[in-house]
Amino acid sequence: MGVSGTAGVGSSGVSAGVGASAAGVGVSGTAGVGSSGVSAGVGASAAGVGVSGTAGVSSSGVSAGVGATTDSSPVSEGISVNSVLDSEAAAGSPRATGVRTTAYQKRSIGRAEHARAVPPAVSDGRAQSPAGIFGSESFTERAALLAARAAAEAARLASQAAETAQRIGERHAAEVRPGPQVQHAGEVADAAMDSARAAADAAREAEQAAAEAARLATSSQPNADGLARLAALRARDAAERAWEAAEEAADRPASSASASALATAPPGFLQDARRSMRAETTFNQGRALLEARKFREARDLLRETIILYPNHDQARALLAWSEYFVGDFGSAIITFKSALRRQPTWEGLYDGLGWSRVRLQRYHLAIAAFRPALDRNPDYADALNGLGSAHFELGQYDLALPTLEKALRRSRPLFGDEPVEAAALRAKVAWSLYYVRRYRDALAAFTRASAAAPSDAELQVGIGWCHIQLGQKAQARAAFQRALQLGPGNEAALEGLRRAS
Repeated sequence: MGVSGTAGVGSSGVSAGVGASAAGVGVSGTAGVGSSGVSAGVGASAAGVGVSGTAGVSSSGVSAGVGATTDSSPVSEGISVNSVLDSEAAAGSPRATGVRTTAYQKRSIGRAEHARAVPPAVSDGRAQSPAGIFGSESFTERAALLAARAAAEAARLASQAAETAQRIGERHAAEVRPGPQVQHAGEVADAAMDSARAAADAAREAEQAAAEAARLATSSQPNADGLARLAALRARDAAERAWEAAEEAADRPASSASASALATAPPGFLQDARRSMRAETTFNQGRALLEARKFREARDLLRETIILYPNHDQARALLAWSEYFVGDFGSAIITFKSALRRQPTWEGLYDGLGWSRVRLQRYHLAIAAFRPALDRNPDYADALNGLGSAHFELGQYDLALPTLEKALRRSRPLFGDEPVEAAALRAKVAWSLYYVRRYRDALAAFTRASAAAPSDAELQVGIGWCHIQLGQKAQARAAFQRALQLGPGNEAALEGLRRAS
């Protein structure tokens, strides 16, 4: 697999180029942008030896650069365009005030090094004007610059992922002793290479978006600003996906099988028969323990089953789920990937891979896993929930809403109690309606959700903010006061109460 490309705008002095290639062992890429004294560049290469990169930004005498050889730790210089391009936050929104923060935003804040190259937004959550960031540059030129930076970062991250996969593969090749340990090492290496390919795909998409943004910077079409913004957002999302893939390439199992389980017998018909019988016994025991929610014990027995009989696909699938339920999401991802290589039509494996990624806040990669599950079974409620939740955490509420609504409909039983995830689904549907500015529908959704969960303070907060948007301050105050009774000190309720006064 390979990615390469260039994009540039010459008339305004803005230029950008990015290239990346991945063929199982390495990725290389370079990128640069220059305009009115502002320049940035990133270069990376991986060919089984290491990854090196340089980056620099200069403007008005301010410059910064980084160059490093990457081993197990990522290069810290990064890019994010969230704060500059995210115009979703509107005045009067609990999200605009910084009161309500999604898990995706928390993750972005935690990756502070991933945002150093981008100026912050102004205090009300809106992007600064182009003149306030890059002098006299137009919006489209600014978007082209940010897209090029995102593409360069995606190329660097793809390089990092490929180098990690190469290093794991070399360790695997150096292991000459046959047996379960080599088999497991091969699964880890295959999973890392899969992540490297995903990072390279993301780098290619980021480069294409950067090329489009650069083309728009010299375009005279009337909607160039809006299209350039969308291109920059695509480049940002691709860079974020490359970040997730590079992180996933470094996943390692948290634990390994016991020495007794790894013991092997010499080959032979009788030995193979005994191993097969023992494997079936441990599988049945492991499955029973999983159903009894004894996940650690189930994991150990199912892992032993795979060692005894590597072709036991049901055991491999249940092993992945047991790893998920004990919270070993990195191991679960590796095992789900291994199972999917053998059974690529099992939608439950894609669902498990997606939820494992959600738990590690790899939302872009989670979306890529849930989609094939739904291609095979469009009414798969758990995958619908996962896909909608991933879009929700990314702030993509227009995409989250129809999927979450369908998941909520599919989760309603004909008889008996509804599943525990229904309450969370109702809240996400209501907040999605709010953020797409369907305030009356959101109010109705929050009210229904509150009737099912009357002690949930966040639902009262949602009701209050809907009333704020509808100009109903008295009702808003009542909702916020109820929220504060249920959750004293709730910041969103306090801010809403201040605005409703």
